Amino acid sequence: MIKFFKHIRQRLLTENKFSKYLIYAIGEIVLVVIGILIALSINNWNEKNKNVKKENKYLSNLNMEIINDSLTLERSWFKNRKKKIESLELAKKYVMGNYIPNDTFLFINNVGFGGINSKASFYGSSRTYTELVSTGNLSLISNDYIRDLIVKYYSYKDFLDEYSKNIRSEYATYVNSIKVYNSKYGDSINIVEIPRILNKMKTDEFRSLINQELTYA
Repeated sequence: MIKFFKHIRQRLLTENKFSKYLIYAIGEIVLVVIGILIALSINNWNEKNKNVKKENKYLSNLNMEIINDSLTLERSWFKNRKKKIESLELAKKYVMGNYIPNDTFLFINNVGFGGINSKASFYGSSRTYTELVSTGNLSLISNDYIRDLIVKYYSYKDFLDEYSKNIRSEYATYVNSIKVYNSKYGDSINIVEIPRILNKMKTDEFRSLINQELTYA
């Protein structure tokens, strides 16, 4: 094909047909430009196709990580939260003198349950989002609404983590310091320690810890 056009060009120059050669030259330039535009179009399509695949992969990974985080929270924090709050409110009633336990073993163990997840931190997974931000690929998320939701979700997640650190109490540490472990009864306490434990639960210090832990819960 190239030889064919070259032959035509040489013939027109030999015959001194300048006007026809000019038209031919313009046509050849137009063909070259069209060829370049087609090549660019194909290249852009390929690039766009790659970006769409990357976007779908990122969204799929984000979806999976958030689902796993939700399941972890459901199985640990949310599963125990109701009983935790009930235990803390029971402890507060006792400190305020509004509750007299009939079963001291059960009462002390319930109060101890108020400390579950007291020292725990839940960070979840931010691996995909971190990669999106660090690589500048966040712009690959083409839907503005979804992209804004993703940014808000992880910003709020970071905020909650920092906030929880500031209100986390020493409740669990305090309870563990007054509740002596009994090797014969893992979920119980040593009977000789009960009067001491009950007295330690009547302090202003313990009341403050209960309030902090309730806020955290």
